[in-house]
Amino acid sequence: MRRSLKQKRTILKIVLILIYIILVYGITEAQNQDNEKVKSKERWISPSKTAINVCPGGIVFGFYSANLEHLIGKNHGIVLRGDLETIPGTYSDANIDANGKAIILNYRYHIGGGLNSFYAGTYGRYRKIKGEGMTENDGFDLSLPEFTIGLNAGKRWIWKSGITLNFALGYGYSFDNLKVNNPSVEAIDAIEVFRDEYTFMSGFLGELSIGYTF
Repeated sequence: MRRSLKQKRTILKIVLILIYIILVYGITEAQNQDNEKVKSKERWISPSKTAINVCPGGIVFGFYSANLEHLIGKNHGIVLRGDLETIPGTYSDANIDANGKAIILNYRYHIGGGLNSFYAGTYGRYRKIKGEGMTENDGFDLSLPEFTIGLNAGKRWIWKSGITLNFALGYGYSFDNLKVNNPSVEAIDAIEVFRDEYTFMSGFLGELSIGYTF
């Protein structure tokens, strides 16, 4: 079932609203904690400076992701993330069988200080999808390198055992450069359907991961 433009815009609006809610809630909670220091104990700030996380839920969908975050000072987190994805040939009539690889560099400002806090930041992602398909008349190979620049917000929880859970949402502007060895009308049409169905949310960046801090 093809997604309508209205449906796509609705999904994007929901993502952006969720990012805004996370950011506003994080700032509000940090301010409330500062105001209530006299009434209660201060929030526990994890002494950990480094976190390694993986996204186990993505394996079900053929998506593999791992990342490492290192905290500089109290507030500045630098994240390096790598993604691998297997893409089934169900997104166009040409049965395009593809896979993707991505590397993400993410800066996070931890609002409450320490890794175990709300954060907001910016990210850059380089992603490359490679695949092959078959039209009625001929086969083709495609390469779709893509670069995204965007904003994200999220929250990291850390238990005193060192176990950590991280949730984040982000969205940005993407641009790509299609390369195909057989630029026939049929091949280009099939690839456009693939791009519309699979990569229409290219600007989206999400994370629900578990890991360990030290």
